[in-house]
Amino acid sequence: MPRSLVCLVLLTLSVACRTAAPVAPDAVQVARTPAAAEWEKRLDAVRFAPASPAQQQTFAQIQRELEAAVQKDPADAHLHYLLGRVYFYQERDAEAARELDRALELAPEVAEYHYLKGYFFGVVQDRQGAIAELTRATELAPRVAKYQAVLGETLLTVDEARAVTAFLRALELEPDNALSAGYLGLMLLAQGKEEEGLRWLAKTTTQSPSNPMTQYNIAQAYQNHGDHERALAHFQAAARDMPEDWRTLAKLVQEHEALKQFKERDAARARLLKLNDEGKVDSPFFVREQFQEGAAKVMVTEHFKLEGDWAVRYTFHVEEARPGAAPVEWRLSLGSYAFTNELRPPGVTERTFHFDGYEADHSHLTFAFFRGEPSYEDTRKLAVAVLRGEVKPVSGTRFNRE
Repeated sequence: MPRSLVCLVLLTLSVACRTAAPVAPDAVQVARTPAAAEWEKRLDAVRFAPASPAQQQTFAQIQRELEAAVQKDPADAHLHYLLGRVYFYQERDAEAARELDRALELAPEVAEYHYLKGYFFGVVQDRQGAIAELTRATELAPRVAKYQAVLGETLLTVDEARAVTAFLRALELEPDNALSAGYLGLMLLAQGKEEEGLRWLAKTTTQSPSNPMTQYNIAQAYQNHGDHERALAHFQAAARDMPEDWRTLAKLVQEHEALKQFKERDAARARLLKLNDEGKVDSPFFVREQFQEGAAKVMVTEHFKLEGDWAVRYTFHVEEARPGAAPVEWRLSLGSYAFTNELRPPGVTERTFHFDGYEADHSHLTFAFFRGEPSYEDTRKLAVAVLRGEVKPVSGTRFNRE
């Protein structure tokens, strides 16, 4: 897998989940009434609940109560902050910005207010605003790890050196800070420092970092390293937030295959086929499996449909190491070509399939014919037998070059 995929997250602005915006009550240096503390408790409980009409109704109820409280006591900065949070979770951005600004006017030295305003700017894609507010939060509360971590995340595509400093500071304060460890690990992998990068990635969880593309890239790193259990867990985390991302579903197919979880593999593949039927896949094929067989690295692609005169279902792309020489690339494929099916005996309605090899010098070898389409399992067994030299071609054309 190209390293560029591993560091993809370093090239894009991370869009944070609104309700994932954490709060740190201990960092809020402002007096809160018992009522405010209760609203805060209710907000924390509902913001992680599954999206539903009930969740929105609870937000709306808290919103009404806080609007009344703010009207009664407009000088209470924390009430404005809490109301800003509710509007933020409801995606009412203009009102959220207004209330957060009012909280900061009344209490400009409260780090948490600057943090949430910075988080808000990150969601609405105002990177410079986010950096300014998050920087101020770290200045006011330099020992709060989450402020350093989110500042580092926001700085990634602007000032990598400063981002690293923020991540390291967060980890100094909180050694298991998964957000910082995840990004540091990916950055080190992009630099080719695999052992060190994987050591940092081991501190991540399937909940943190919360950005699904970051989870995807962490999973990709583990897949490249052959750690399929961790790869699967992180791909599953990415899929929860990107349920219609077909590439992530393809990764689930690959990792369930690697772990011999065939029931789960087939379920993930079924979801992928459904997405394709709905027109939500922008490719005629997907990568079904990646495996090693002896000196050969194999990547298998599966075409969704048998189309055209040269229809192919599976292609086994082989990169074979050769001692003292560059690797040799060739392929095996299960196809059902138009001209082959024109030769079917009278009365035979099933398609004829054939398993062929195409070598780097354009040699074409046929290893088997099938009446009807063989399963993936049977096709894979045949491919492995060919790679091991256990099956010889039944026909073919070789090119011998002097």
